[in-house]
Amino acid sequence: MSILQFKKVNCKDCYKCVRYCPVKSIRVKDHAASIIESECILCGTCTIVCPQHAKEDISDVPEVQEMIAQGKKLIATVAPSFAAYFNMDFESFRRILIKLGFSDAFETAEGAFLVKSEFEHLCESGGTWISSCCPSVNSYIMKYKPKALEYLTPVLTPMQAHGKLLKSRYPDAELVFIGPCLAKKGEAAESGTYVKKVLLFEEVEQWLKADGIDFSEGFADGGNGPKLCRLFPAKGGVLSTMKKNPQVNYLSVDGFENVAQTIDDIIAGRLENCFVEMNFCSGGCIGGPSFQRSKSGCALSELKIKASAGTSEYGTDFNITDSPDISTQYKSRRIIHLSPGEDQIEAVLRQMGKHSPEDELNCGMCGYSTCREKAEAVLQGKAEKSMCLPYIRKKSESYASKVIDSMPSAVLSVDMSLKIKQINPAACAIFGMEPQNLIGEPVRSILDENAFIEALASGEEYMKFNTYLPDYDVYLNATISPDKKSELIICVLQDVTEEKLSKRKAMQKKQHAAMLADKIIDDQLRMVHEIASLLGETAAETKIAISDLKNTVMMDNEDR
Repeated sequence: MSILQFKKVNCKDCYKCVRYCPVKSIRVKDHAASIIESECILCGTCTIVCPQHAKEDISDVPEVQEMIAQGKKLIATVAPSFAAYFNMDFESFRRILIKLGFSDAFETAEGAFLVKSEFEHLCESGGTWISSCCPSVNSYIMKYKPKALEYLTPVLTPMQAHGKLLKSRYPDAELVFIGPCLAKKGEAAESGTYVKKVLLFEEVEQWLKADGIDFSEGFADGGNGPKLCRLFPAKGGVLSTMKKNPQVNYLSVDGFENVAQTIDDIIAGRLENCFVEMNFCSGGCIGGPSFQRSKSGCALSELKIKASAGTSEYGTDFNITDSPDISTQYKSRRIIHLSPGEDQIEAVLRQMGKHSPEDELNCGMCGYSTCREKAEAVLQGKAEKSMCLPYIRKKSESYASKVIDSMPSAVLSVDMSLKIKQINPAACAIFGMEPQNLIGEPVRSILDENAFIEALASGEEYMKFNTYLPDYDVYLNATISPDKKSELIICVLQDVTEEKLSKRKAMQKKQHAAMLADKIIDDQLRMVHEIASLLGETAAETKIAISDLKNTVMMDNEDR
């Protein structure tokens, strides 16, 4: 049965759940995460740390509502931490649950009383014991630390103990646990359990709001008075309820790292004659996911818990005479992974660009503590090589550099302080310098920085300009594109010197041709003038000659 599910639409390239999952029971495939149910201990950490809120538990509210609609007799067993979450006494909360349709409600603290009594009995003979109240601790031991099973108290959890008690009293009723612990859903899903459905506090809160039921009644004197076993949800709460054996050391540890280290110490024999109360959540149950989501601080929650519990000096406790047998045996569910060989690990590391120990940054960005641990996860099918962000970044930068370096156009990037960050070979060829002599230098050493300042100030996506660099005797067409997100200014330069020179030669030829045409025209005009002058002189002489000839012809004989 699936307890946790992922909204895949919101889950991509994050790995935060992998980073915080204490047992790495998360598989990443196609950049999205999914729960490996067989390895999960249902601590709920991933539901808290997910920035996209893509992890959510599957709610039993619809099924419980359907059971009520069918007229089934439902009895709630309510975790003692309700007093901190809902800020009311049990009688007030019981009346609210009856409004929702429950037949009745009882405190899971009754089961806690049965459990702590068994703990006291076990401690009478000494030895080292780990409390079995926290289902996530129990699951962690069964799956990952089976050598510690001999130290795990063979006692049902308070929820299961109370469920067995209520089932003996109300055999025809269906039992629903209400509390802050996601792991209880997994516990209820196991075969042979007495509690069939589990509702988290926030699920009940949403149900009450949807039905318009006021749950801000505060405290009403129900006549129950303080009960010491209501201390169970707080750190050290179990120990606070127990009668102590002076021959036994009583310890309380919370939080995964402390729990894991203490279990290792117990297995190694470094702790003897100890009864260790273990809580997977820091601060106990009141530090778990439900309380973290509601932004309830442990200190304030603990005060509310103590107010409902009283103290050992004046507080009373439950008096249960019909106690059932709550003993049990926790069996190994060991998670077995075949350890990959060193050659396989090295091969994966090389594929991730890690060719030496210096390349193994162990930055944890992929979610794993070390690069080798990540490589093992890849071989186990739990991780992808692309999860290594430094490698992907280096690969992307290398690819981008290759693309830029292969471009025929000159490309350079400048930071916001107008210093050169990157320059490709085409640009170096223009300026006749090596990259190491230009990177880090002010852009004004090769180009007019005013153009870059103007491009930034304009707010335009890009700006174009033409320039001539007399120091390098080159003509350039430049395109400047500021990228404020990356805080870089990209400049693409096109060397148009040959084009400019070609145009200049063509213009010179045109000018020479024009001058030659002008000269020819001038020569032609001069020749025309000379010819005209000669023709004029000849015409005059001819006119005189013809006139003389005419006069001669016209003379009379006598005149002759």
